[in-house]
Amino acid sequence: MGSILSDSMRNISSSKSTALRAGIFLLAVVLLYGACSDVLSVNNPADQHHIHGFYLEPKNSLDVVFLGASELYTGFCAPLAWEKYGFTSYPLAVSSMPACLYRPMLAETLRRQNPKIIVVEINAFLYDFDQQDIASSLRRWLDNTPMSANKLATIRALVPKAERMSYFLRLEKYHDNWRTPRVWGGALVQRLAMNRTGYSLTKGLEVFPTIDTDDVEPKFVDMSAANEQALRDFCAYAKSLGVENLLFVRFPHRSMVADPTVLPRMQSVIADCGYPFLDLDTNAEALGFDRYHDFCDTEHMNVFGMERFTDYFGKYLAEHYDLSGTHSDRVTAQWDRCAAFVHKMLPVCEQKTPADTKSYFNEFSPEFRAWR
Repeated sequence: MGSILSDSMRNISSSKSTALRAGIFLLAVVLLYGACSDVLSVNNPADQHHIHGFYLEPKNSLDVVFLGASELYTGFCAPLAWEKYGFTSYPLAVSSMPACLYRPMLAETLRRQNPKIIVVEINAFLYDFDQQDIASSLRRWLDNTPMSANKLATIRALVPKAERMSYFLRLEKYHDNWRTPRVWGGALVQRLAMNRTGYSLTKGLEVFPTIDTDDVEPKFVDMSAANEQALRDFCAYAKSLGVENLLFVRFPHRSMVADPTVLPRMQSVIADCGYPFLDLDTNAEALGFDRYHDFCDTEHMNVFGMERFTDYFGKYLAEHYDLSGTHSDRVTAQWDRCAAFVHKMLPVCEQKTPADTKSYFNEFSPEFRAWR
């Protein structure tokens, strides 16, 4: 009888040991899969570090959050605004962003921050994207955000059912990226550098050292019925979340909207929804902009335009909204360091514009490595 009990105990012990080893093995596989997914899931390194920088900002530390496309991270310098006007801000942006992303970006903003004002650059409401373009933009957003109820809701709402699994098992899409270590390796180095610092030193700023002096051509864009409905839906969603200070803005662009009725019509829709709209594009020259000097292409400002716009719009926000208040010593020290970094960075960018037209500058550029 004792022998039988002893054998039984050994079998139980062996089974537990086998189960433990299997559990450890499965955990190791899951962790390895997750690590490989994070490293290889790179579709746009610039968007990746813009979004990653947002999540490094301490919770409830941002006075202003910008939502929109690439106009944000080329047209506004948050550390410069901090130095001049004393408010913290961050451009939460995705390049070539469609209108459907405003809603999840707003939800993600409010999940981590309690800003005093949210600024929405309206460019995406002027373009109709096909399904392929929307899918690319969704990848740039969803593949760079952590899992949350908001992310799950966005996948259910915007991703066809047959394609949803690849957003959870990202190696299904990105496994071939191991063939291009320069891409994923560079993106990994940037993320590690940001993690080591603890935040983005420039808050996502990108500078293209180019001056576009070609003839200014009009931009034939419009607000379609679908985008008007998307705009109304977004405003209703913001209202449902209790967002009172929501400012819609058209940033200066080199190519102005050809139809002079488009932006006033958009302003009318936004006003009907109970929010203000600020057109800084149509009469940009009155603000001091030179369309033959302050832009690097039809859409984006260069370093000179960015500095001019940051000064103007930073002052506008400080004068029209209550952005007063104190930040912790830790947050203040971080932002002071960011301002000091940008002070060294911008003169170099000015000097290289338009001498260097083949690259762009951000906080990771070799020219600024010594100041990190």
